[in-house]
Amino acid sequence: MGIYNRDYFRNDQRRLREGWLASGYKWLIAANVVVFVLQLLVTQTELIPVDDQHVAQVRIPIVTQAFELAPARVLHGQVWRLVTYAFCHDVRWVLHILFNMLFLAWFGATLERMYGTREFVMFYLLAAIVSGLAFVALAVVLGDPTPALGASGAVMAVVALYATHFPREEIYLLGLIRLQIRYFVLLYLVYDLWPVLGALGGGGQSDGVAHSAHLGGLAFGYLYHRSGLRLERAWDGLKRFQPTWKRFRSPSRPESVRLYDPHEEREQNLDVKVDVILQKILAHGEASLTDQERDLLRKASQRYKEKPRNR
Repeated sequence: MGIYNRDYFRNDQRRLREGWLASGYKWLIAANVVVFVLQLLVTQTELIPVDDQHVAQVRIPIVTQAFELAPARVLHGQVWRLVTYAFCHDVRWVLHILFNMLFLAWFGATLERMYGTREFVMFYLLAAIVSGLAFVALAVVLGDPTPALGASGAVMAVVALYATHFPREEIYLLGLIRLQIRYFVLLYLVYDLWPVLGALGGGGQSDGVAHSAHLGGLAFGYLYHRSGLRLERAWDGLKRFQPTWKRFRSPSRPESVRLYDPHEEREQNLDVKVDVILQKILAHGEASLTDQERDLLRKASQRYKEKPRNR
């Protein structure tokens, strides 16, 4: 298999024609924007007593209350909030959604080309769930009922996964400070870990930021890469699973057993690594490769030459 047979080296006219329909990260951004608008528009007015003689009119955001990550409500069975909270943002601070969506666009586009639309969307949604669980877990430990909202946890998983592939890629912090993305992730880790440790030590958590959700997202993005997990493959495997009673009722016939082949697994891992390196060349040029990556490409090229072709 030659390297120019890879999907992202082909002139894929179908992808160009489909535009938004072929892009998962754009659909995720669109969903966040739609929910944000609904948060602003779908409200109801309630009268809140101020004192014995006066009342005040308060606008209650219905969508926010229905979607936010309220720990007590999750523990009482409203588990959908572990996903929906990641599509809500603070309507009083537009930079909240703006920065989250910019990060999702900057790093999500490359990751989606590398992993495919279905795998990337599944990764993003599971990252939101893991981040939400991390927030709920800390809230239970601290006895804090404060709800959370925002895509930051899932977005931090995207940033962490991108950094594992391109650790030396440089970004501009605040538009001024040039910094390798691995150090940016490290700074964010310290920024989120410090207040969580302080809260666990009895110092309280009062800055209004869901640091535990950020940490959950960072951990999930890193472990996803380290474990070689593929959610699409795991989901398809679950769909093919048959309960034991069905297998006993099926007609008895000899089934072909496929033995574990470590050589095949090594070949698959090599293909994944080559895909990542080729994507890096496509995005940043051959000069961005490290000596280790160049050596891996040479070994892969030699192995592909020696591998027999199917006739």
